[in-house]
Amino acid sequence: MPRKWRICMRDLIWTNLLDAGRLLTRILRAANAFPRHVAWMACICMAVPAMLTSLKTLGQALGVNPLEELIRGSGRWALIWLLVALAIAPLRSALVACARLGHWSYGRRMSDWNWFIRLRRQAGLACFSYAVIHLVLYVSLDIDCHWEELARDVSDKPYIGMGIAALLLLTPLAVTSTDAWMRRLERNWKRLHMLVYPAAVFSIAHFLLLSKPGIFDPFGYAMVLAGLLVYRLAEHCLHEAISHERIDGSVPERALEQEISITP
Repeated sequence: MPRKWRICMRDLIWTNLLDAGRLLTRILRAANAFPRHVAWMACICMAVPAMLTSLKTLGQALGVNPLEELIRGSGRWALIWLLVALAIAPLRSALVACARLGHWSYGRRMSDWNWFIRLRRQAGLACFSYAVIHLVLYVSLDIDCHWEELARDVSDKPYIGMGIAALLLLTPLAVTSTDAWMRRLERNWKRLHMLVYPAAVFSIAHFLLLSKPGIFDPFGYAMVLAGLLVYRLAEHCLHEAISHERIDGSVPERALEQEISITP
């Protein structure tokens, strides 16, 4: 290719990248300016799996075992949205780091991603909703609301008890996800929402124990949760080190943002 053509192609690619960067900046600014609109769009996206499953149910396209598909599908999506809620804060930190390294014109501050961190509330509530649907389908369709059989399953099948324990832990988090509860509980609100981590562990254990041998999907979810827990532990250790230095007077006092719950 002649040198002139190479220069033209390079300039064209560079121009397209700059245009894409400007477009992305506009989108991010608009998302930060209209977080409620983004939240509503996120709610619609999170409801899509339930709507598709409903359409498949009406069309009798759930396969040879529709009951298992309904119950396991709702449980799988509950776990997915729980992991998404836990991953939002680490992902925001990664995006800020990328923006600073890449000298982006926008996105180098934590506040530039406020709209993104607020999506934890929608992800957490979506997780709780799918988990409730998962339990309702199991109780109403699988055991026909026979509470004696439910008690027998809890005692004989450990994964049933772990799933119920995860839902019980998620319930106070969903109830206190509003701004009013945040103001009412103050610092205790974040302490309460630390329950999301044992809830996630119980959910993974529930999925692992009920899966048949040779099914590797649960291990993928477990690895994702393990990475998120390692990140959280490293963040906590860093916070403790900074707090210790601040007490010693070696660094100036500053607010360190800690966002660990599934709902902002």
